[in-house]
This record gives sequence, C-alpha cells and structure tokens, in this order.
Amino acid sequence: MEIKASNADSISISPVSTPKYGWVRFITANRYLILVLRVLLAAVFLLSSYGKLVDIERYSVDAVYNFDILPMALARFFGLVMPFIELLCGLGLLFGVLTRLAALGVALMSLAFFIAKGIVLAQGRSIDCGCFGAVVETLASVTIFMDIPMVIMALLIMFAPVQSRHWASLGKWLSRSWQDRLNLAW
Repeated sequence: MEIKASNADSISISPVSTPKYGWVRFITANRYLILVLRVLLAAVFLLSSYGKLVDIERYSVDAVYNFDILPMALARFFGLVMPFIELLCGLGLLFGVLTRLAALGVALMSLAFFIAKGIVLAQGRSIDCGCFGAVVETLASVTIFMDIPMVIMALLIMFAPVQSRHWASLGKWLSRSWQDRLNLAW
C-alpha cells in the first residue's frame, strides 16, 4: 500500500501498482529466486544422475524396462542416455551455462517422467521409478508429485531475463558477442 498526501487535510491510500509486465515477469526478474530455482533443480538432477551412473545397467536401463512403455531397443537407448542428459542439464543449471537449454531439457524430462508415471499408475502398477538410482528407492506414486513443480521451475528459469538467469553464474563472464549468438540457448 502506498500512502499519498496531497495536502495537510487529506491522505489517500492506494494499492501499489502491479508490475508493468505482469506477475510472471515480476517473478522471473527476481535474480535471487531464479538462482535458488537453478541450484535446486541442479541438485535434484545431479543427484539423480549420480545415482544412475553408479551402475547404469541396474539403475537406469532396468528402471526404464520396468515402466514397460517403450519397446526394448528404445528403452535400452533411453536408459543409457538419460543419466548423461540429466548430468549435463544439472551442470548447465548449476554453473549458469546454456541455462535456457538446460532448463528446457529439465522441463521436457520432467514432463516425460510425469506422463510415464501417470501411465504406470493408471495401469494400477506400483513400481520403483528409479528416479535417484542407488541413492534412494522411490515409488512412482510418490515422485509423480515432484514432476509438475519441476516443470514450472524450469519454465520460470527459461523465461527469466538474462540478468536474472546469469546472475551469480559462469554465463555472465562470456563475451557479449557470444551471449548474443547463443541467446536462445544461453
């Protein structure tokens, strides 16, 4: 609330005006919030990647097989590639390098995980989703609630202005010409 005094006799109280570009722009412009979201998502995906890379066959490939959604050859490929994509996205978010691309990867993976878990739960099956591999066993029925908030956090990072996205990151040290060239992914 703002208090305005026009003269000594009258004081008017008016609500603070909304930000010029709406609440989404107001939130994404908050560099502290974007930094917290980057570090939080980076921690989740780095932990997940580490848990699968300990024994990729057991904790990643077998986990994808357990979902029984993809054909065997495709499931094996996804099981082998997924921990490395999680690692790259986590590092990108942590260090602020290619943050838009990393956030897009996190959003797409989280959405795919949500859909896969939804299919499994709709079939009435209860399986270990393998989200964190060797670190901790997790049920799909529990971790499904993490996926949509992670999609939202990743989207907020993607649409954050450069000043917010690259505050406290290695990305801010890149020359301006390279930042302009890599604008969509950076």
